[in-house]
Amino acid sequence: MFTLLVQVEVRPERLDEFTQAIRENARASVRHDVGCLRFAVFQVVDEPTRWVLYEVYTDEASWERHRGSAHFVAYKAVADRALVSRVATRLTPIETASAS
Repeated sequence: MFTLLVQVEVRPERLDEFTQAIRENARASVRHDVGCLRFAVFQVVDEPTRWVLYEVYTDEASWERHRGSAHFVAYKAVADRALVSRVATRLTPIETASAS
């Protein structure tokens, strides 16, 4: 499994554009990218310019293919002008618990 936690800060004047682009990228990733198991998008409460992305792929190769997809390329064009910062952290799953 290949899991990423991506934290970004968006320029306030680009917030609407970024919101649309990341939502479209997340939806298309789960629908069309083989190996994309989850793509969750979160906005930090009380700090609308801070976002957290949680992405889970079957393996690193699936993530690499995702980065070559048309929807990612379109998102990246927006992100290149909208983001102030981006920090990506690769995660290793240790335990997953959920309510039934």
